[in-house]
Amino acid sequence: MSLETFEDAMNLQRKLASRVVQEQEMELQLKILEIFTSLVKDRNQQVQKAKILTIAEMEGVPDDQTIRILKTLEDLGYVKQTSPGYYKRS
Repeated sequence: MSLETFEDAMNLQRKLASRVVQEQEMELQLKILEIFTSLVKDRNQQVQKAKILTIAEMEGVPDDQTIRILKTLEDLGYVKQTSPGYYKRS
């Protein structure tokens, strides 16, 4: 195997690994959004962050990841924090 072929293979492996990480992140976002949606009966209802964290933890998502994903969903405009510890749909 030539050095160029090896480098091409390594670049492809890096791209694939990056794609896997992106897909895992998207799956987590969808899971947290599903949890959030399951707790909301109407668009104006607020949900306690603690409830989201509890259900996510029961589904195997650690608190630090859930908090990070909530922030991402907020940045993307799917949810907004109405007051400390409470979220609602945007």
